[in-house]
Amino acid sequence: MKKNNQKNIGFICTSFDNVAGGLERQIIRTSISLYSKGFKVYLFSFDNNKAESFYEIPNEIIWIKCGNGLKPHAPANKIDRLKQILNLRKKLKKYNINTLISFHHGIFPRVYLASFFLKIRHIVSERNSLSNYKYIKLRKYNLGFLSLYLAHKITIQLDSYRNDYPFLLRQKIFVINNIIKKPLRKYKMPNLEQNIVSMAGRLCEQKNFIPLINQLNVEQNKDFKIIIAGEGHLRKKFEKDYADLIKKSSLILKGNVKNIDDFFSSSSIFCFPSLWEGYPNSLAEALRMGMPIVTSNRMKYLHEFVEHNVNGLIVEDDKLLISIKKLIKNKSKLLKMSRQSYRKYYELSKSNPVDKWVKLVELVNL
Repeated sequence: MKKNNQKNIGFICTSFDNVAGGLERQIIRTSISLYSKGFKVYLFSFDNNKAESFYEIPNEIIWIKCGNGLKPHAPANKIDRLKQILNLRKKLKKYNINTLISFHHGIFPRVYLASFFLKIRHIVSERNSLSNYKYIKLRKYNLGFLSLYLAHKITIQLDSYRNDYPFLLRQKIFVINNIIKKPLRKYKMPNLEQNIVSMAGRLCEQKNFIPLINQLNVEQNKDFKIIIAGEGHLRKKFEKDYADLIKKSSLILKGNVKNIDDFFSSSSIFCFPSLWEGYPNSLAEALRMGMPIVTSNRMKYLHEFVEHNVNGLIVEDDKLLISIKKLIKNKSKLLKMSRQSYRKYYELSKSNPVDKWVKLVELVNL
């Protein structure tokens, strides 16, 4: 890249404020990696000045808050939204941003308007598979999705998602896997002797924790525990609906967890029942710790992560608990699956997403 300001990259998402999600973690990891490659990296969000990031943001990465008084995920009237967009525009000009990477197409219309007539190259890094539109009220061909035609490039996390996009958009697509931790130096067996199932993610509808908890609630098995790492708007509902399970410690809501490795290694199975995903960060982290997996049929396309009867079980939602119970009783099978999960993570770690990001940024600036 010839011009110095072409090293100025901006990443933008809705909010970092005490959010322990995979999207926020990936922005920070990607930012740090590109900084190590010689880029000047700025993080933009629609947070306000008092916002604090759950994940540590290094001093070398500059976090710029552009909320302009509006709540990040709340609706706003047109005038206040326009003021917010103009505020973002001022910041983009101030920091001489050349390449702007929007995490998720939902915010891209705002980002594009803020950069209108500025010499900024746009990459939209899509963080969900488009199967999410099967489960949300928003129609697929909304303003955010249609705005993808204005992007210079689009990144998706798995090649299997490519055909979900219209043909004209596929020409813009690059597949870049998430940046993940290095594998453990050698396999370490998790706590396979316990009847403990871990789940992880925001306490929200997408993660679909309710079917398994309901099944346990009906059975009232005192020797079986579900432990969930994550926080979200469903906490109060869980605390009310499953008060008996919580009282008996059959259901433990851990909240946001800093040391996810310890969390996974203290259980015997990781249950992953999501309605949809982009790149399943919690699943990858569970594989790293050698967790046997029980997941939904919706996730059967994630063959890089889970194979039925190899490193886990792929079943219907109403069979989650019974499948987990059968697997927990078969310790030799659990151990074999655990080792296979470790091997799968090792294969995932061979990807080189950082170099792919560098090549993509260079390409859009030619």
